[in-house]
Amino acid sequence: MSTRHDRDQLPPTLVTSGKEPIDPQEVEWNKFLLRLAKHREQRPNSNSKDNDDDHNATDTGELIGASRFGTEGSAGRQKLEHLMRLVVGGIPMRLRHPIWMELSHATTIIRPDAYQTLLNEASSFKTSNSADEMDAILKDVPRTLTSKYDFYAERGHDRLKRVLVAFCHKYPGLGYTQGLNMIAGYILLAIPEESDAFWLLCTIIDDFFPTDYFARDAGLSGPLVDNVVLRAYIRDLLPKLSDHLAFLDIPPEQTVPLNWFLTAFTAVLPAEALLRVWDIWLCLSDLRGSGLFHIALALLSMHTKRLCQCQTASDYYAYISSQCRLVPPLGSPPPGPSPDKIAALIRHAVQLRRKLAQVEIRRALAMKKLRRHPSTDALFSPSPPTDRRTLTEEHTDEESVDGEAER
Repeated sequence: MSTRHDRDQLPPTLVTSGKEPIDPQEVEWNKFLLRLAKHREQRPNSNSKDNDDDHNATDTGELIGASRFGTEGSAGRQKLEHLMRLVVGGIPMRLRHPIWMELSHATTIIRPDAYQTLLNEASSFKTSNSADEMDAILKDVPRTLTSKYDFYAERGHDRLKRVLVAFCHKYPGLGYTQGLNMIAGYILLAIPEESDAFWLLCTIIDDFFPTDYFARDAGLSGPLVDNVVLRAYIRDLLPKLSDHLAFLDIPPEQTVPLNWFLTAFTAVLPAEALLRVWDIWLCLSDLRGSGLFHIALALLSMHTKRLCQCQTASDYYAYISSQCRLVPPLGSPPPGPSPDKIAALIRHAVQLRRKLAQVEIRRALAMKKLRRHPSTDALFSPSPPTDRRTLTEEHTDEESVDGEAER
């Protein structure tokens, strides 16, 4: 039996009411999704595998059915290419919920009623760790998304608290880490249904970050390692900036603020830019493990000229912490980043897709070095005269690991 979509059940953006203007990107999404729905309706009624797949996609709440494109030959490839172009151009806010859930594969891990069960268990399961985590959550939640009136008015803080409590109960080995509140908060901004927001948060932590990245016992080793890996990519792709960082004696693990990675850029980018960044991070499969590096490098590339004008390490840290973001010059309208700036950031990040090789191997190598030394200072802060030699030695180590991977 072929799949049919009731127009009353389509997302609001697919029903053109004529009551409000729709931007051109939203129109393109409308056309694409309606074309997919029409294609499904035109399939002959049969018991074929394709029709079974259509039925399964509907059962799991998939709006696009992208997982089937690989079985549709050249037509499927064309659909996938069209989908990727639309994702890069931006997903309408009203479509982010179903599309993020589907393309991140969060829909595949949903267990009915499990979210409420976790909340019920958490309310009756008390330990010293859970008490400390609850205290931290209660302190952080009111400080999250304070400028978003709609989030506050729709009891977003209550939903955020419940999502974080359920998350900590599901992952007792991780617990609560500052940064999770920002990630979960912005998920809820796009996905108000808290159960779905919870499952997407689980997917992001499980699949988009290395194992134990947010573990309470790991300290900040995850973002420290990512800084070191980022520095290696800067050396490869932004040599002028790399030379200036060496001149300023900036240690690799202090290349950018740790909250760039730890909060998935929620502490750096305004909402309109962040959600566009998350569109490509969550929905382009080849950015799943490396997307945050793409964004970091794109931001640094856009600010290279100003960063290279910093005369001291203090100047660099001040700029990277407060100015290296998508904001207009001080005192100039509009108050947020222009669409052109956001588009340039996304375009640059996507163009790096084939240039960031061996991310997981580089991370593993950096983590191995970190565990070998008692402190990050001993590992990553050589004296100025030996900066060049140390960078060369690290590059040689990485090349040897890359060679082993190729063999």
